[in-house]
Amino acid sequence: MENSNINDNTTLSENEGGNDDLNVMSETNPVFNAQWEEKIEPEEPLPEMEDISDVIMKYPVNDFSSLSKEELINKFKQLLSESDVSQLHDEVESIKTFFYKRLKQENDERRKKIMDEGGNLDDFQPEPDALEAEFKELYHAYREKKQELIEDIEKQKQENLKRKLDIIEKINELTTKPESLKTTMDEFHELNRQWKETGIVPQKNVKDIYNNYNLACDKFYNWLNLNKEARDYDLKHNLEAKIELCEKAEQLILETNVTKAIGQLQLLHERWRELGPVYPDKKEEIWERFKNATHKIHKNHQEFFQKKREEEENNLKAKTILCEIAEEISTKSYNRYKEWEEATKNMIDLQQRWKTIGMVPKVENAAIYKRFREALDNFFNAKKAFYEKKSEEENNNFQRKTDLCIRAEALKDSTDWKKTTNELISLQKEWKKIGPVPRKDSEVLWNRFRSACNEFFERKSNHLTSIQSILDENLSKKENIIHELDIFEYSDNPEEDLMRIRKLQNEWFEIGPVADKWQEDIQQRYKMVTQKVFSNLKIDEKKKVFMNFKMKADAMMLLPNAHEKLTLERNNIAKQLHKLESDLKILENNIGFFSKSKNADNLIKDFIAKIDDGRKQTEVLKEQVQYIDKLIKQIK
Repeated sequence: MENSNINDNTTLSENEGGNDDLNVMSETNPVFNAQWEEKIEPEEPLPEMEDISDVIMKYPVNDFSSLSKEELINKFKQLLSESDVSQLHDEVESIKTFFYKRLKQENDERRKKIMDEGGNLDDFQPEPDALEAEFKELYHAYREKKQELIEDIEKQKQENLKRKLDIIEKINELTTKPESLKTTMDEFHELNRQWKETGIVPQKNVKDIYNNYNLACDKFYNWLNLNKEARDYDLKHNLEAKIELCEKAEQLILETNVTKAIGQLQLLHERWRELGPVYPDKKEEIWERFKNATHKIHKNHQEFFQKKREEEENNLKAKTILCEIAEEISTKSYNRYKEWEEATKNMIDLQQRWKTIGMVPKVENAAIYKRFREALDNFFNAKKAFYEKKSEEENNNFQRKTDLCIRAEALKDSTDWKKTTNELISLQKEWKKIGPVPRKDSEVLWNRFRSACNEFFERKSNHLTSIQSILDENLSKKENIIHELDIFEYSDNPEEDLMRIRKLQNEWFEIGPVADKWQEDIQQRYKMVTQKVFSNLKIDEKKKVFMNFKMKADAMMLLPNAHEKLTLERNNIAKQLHKLESDLKILENNIGFFSKSKNADNLIKDFIAKIDDGRKQTEVLKEQVQYIDKLIKQIK
């Protein structure tokens, strides 16, 4: 249907429907002067409304944002086979938008993959897409159907124009016919009916055709010379027709599809304008009824799209926040792989959240998406540059550590114990200063270096065990400390007792090693007596736990591979700490989730108790990590 200007319809007045003949008839027939003495004034214009075509264009009926390319094409085929092509503009354009958005995303992913693999983007060429060719064929078929429809509509408009001109001519001819008045009135009403049933005409002819039609009607009424019977019949007929229009308009108030309601209201206004006058005492009443229904439909229309605009504004605010977060992440400086991976995870999460947010105002859509896209591009470009630089650094570190392996292997057979020990310790310190190597080479290279160092220190340890007198003396000293701990007498001051025990422990660790055959036994006895002393010590459990741990860690210091053992122990504790902190986050999130539920108080209390206990455990583990770090630093 042709989109005529709806403002012409909503400013319709009763005179536009054919009231001018009332004034003419009152002047020519004194019989009805008293009845038609009051002048018929035009009704108050209705408020302006949006053109229905603009409304439909702005808000698509369906949401295709979640469909894949294949699903979009299947939906396109379904629409072309099942729907009226005149109603498909919004859906087709929406399908087109999302289809090429999917295609662009695929090409962007291919570009990113080439960049991640170190390829040259200048060599990138989008691959031919069979689905795109199929989509173009469907779109071409749609355009052809639409063009055929437009041509048919234009042809029909011309036919309607010809038919309406013929009706006007026939109305003009009624005044020359010799038939009875009733027969003439019946012919006039039949011509009016044919006029109303005839469709729209070309827009350029609308004004002239209606003016000529109203002029012909006025001429006919003047010719009737105010025949009261005919006039009453016509007024009654027009009143009944306008009451029917009011009822249909009032039904449209309940229509949930506001665009459909506005379109139907436009047609009702077209019909109202074509109808003639009604009884003067009913004129204002019937007009107010029709106008009130129109106002309510217009109000529903305004409220609906106001809500749409508010939703889009809220979506814009939400996407602006995501842009700010993305920009903050993209501008930070990251120096470790772990930091980059965490930031990448956050960026991907932002992308997922972006997809769940609806449309923003059309005028803002391109700008807000460009802002978000630039933040993502800046981040991933910086990440790519970092990884390229790190890769180069790791390759250099690999060469440097390989050189240290060669130097350590050259020293492993030396018998100059003191000098070689210092040289190997120096190599170990140098090793630690060098950064990471490629992950695939890290373990092999480290095992090579450690093996060379361990071989020397094991030989040195075997050599030192020959000094039996020193080892026996150390054994005797440790036996004495075990005896003192075994007969330890407690005082009323637990803190003072703790200091005395610590003093004995310090003396223990200041004593040198014992023979290998006594090492495990003496250590086990020391461990058992220490545990007994601490278990009887009247001091809080946290300190006892830490002291037991301290005893275990201090014992590791005496082992030949103390550094390795302590590092392994630290890693195990760190894993426990990481898991515990992760569990605490889950418990805290669960509290927020269950706090929204009814009758969840007991469950929340249980979560709070678990969180408090978990936090205490984390403090204990952190202290243990700090103590091991202190011991490892002493070895260095």
